[in-house]
Amino acid sequence: MGTARSIRPTQLKTELRANAFASIPTMIWGPPGLGKSQIVYQFAEGLNAKVFELRANLFDPVDIRGGLKVVEQADGTYRTRYGVPEDYPDTNYSGTVVLLIDELPNAPKATQNALLQLTLDRKIGTYSLPENTIIVAAGNRSQDRAAVYEMPTPVKNRFAHYLLEANIDDWAAWALTHNIDDSIISFLRYRPALLHNMDPNDYSFPTPRTWEMVNRKLPHMDDFFYGVSSLIGDGPAGEYLAHRAIRKDLPDIDDLLKNPSVTKVPNDPSTLYAITGALATRSDSNTFENIMKYARRMPKEFQVVLIRDCLAKDRTLTGHKAFKEWTTNNIDVVV
Repeated sequence: MGTARSIRPTQLKTELRANAFASIPTMIWGPPGLGKSQIVYQFAEGLNAKVFELRANLFDPVDIRGGLKVVEQADGTYRTRYGVPEDYPDTNYSGTVVLLIDELPNAPKATQNALLQLTLDRKIGTYSLPENTIIVAAGNRSQDRAAVYEMPTPVKNRFAHYLLEANIDDWAAWALTHNIDDSIISFLRYRPALLHNMDPNDYSFPTPRTWEMVNRKLPHMDDFFYGVSSLIGDGPAGEYLAHRAIRKDLPDIDDLLKNPSVTKVPNDPSTLYAITGALATRSDSNTFENIMKYARRMPKEFQVVLIRDCLAKDRTLTGHKAFKEWTTNNIDVVV
């Protein structure tokens, strides 16, 4: 299948913007569950753009141009014309458009080739994309065992290619603003390799997608092991639930926030990650000063994790007096 440069989600969004301004289509490669299409939707939201999603694997080559219809002419004769597929954006749409061609490698080569004119010339037949259209494609690789076809060389040459990789900092920043349970965030801080650990031979394995599913399912489970393992597999589920059980031994977070100078700081790394996760979800302009008082008593590496996650949840905390004091005393540390 070839190679593409690995890139983390935040860097990908920067590249998407640069390619958009340069009118260069983007191709995002990556295994299932990384959130490729979600990143495109987040990028579009930042531009106030409307997304039109075209599932390439659902199209036959002739469908790319549209279905044929018979039209009567003024002289009484008949001709066939191509109707525009309903998935395509309206030519006259005046706003910014993101055309997401998803599952592109899952489409047969003939379908991929049929998309050449649309991606290169931004039109096909008599149809033209709106002027402010950004083209982004996404799909899996052959090593992901996702029933993909080799991408024809002329199609490859139409895109800027990127291989999306899981990144715990980027994921935690997203999770802290999307109501993901702090036990999941703290566990994956402790075991970042389990953010995405795909084995195509397993039915269930951990990915950003399945962790979000675990989060949605947590309030509704009676048997936690079966409930979680059905989504991420037995091994990761066992580790996560063991970490989750540690929470009962944590200091009361409300008491900690009231008495940050005297509340005990544990030594166990898993427990420290659990505390950082719980505190980060409670961080705001009112609690941050006491959070920082407690943080300064933690090992330096956990201070960095805690502060990084607090800032991911609320970037305005960079202006807080406690943060400025900490950075002054730790000028050698990058948050």
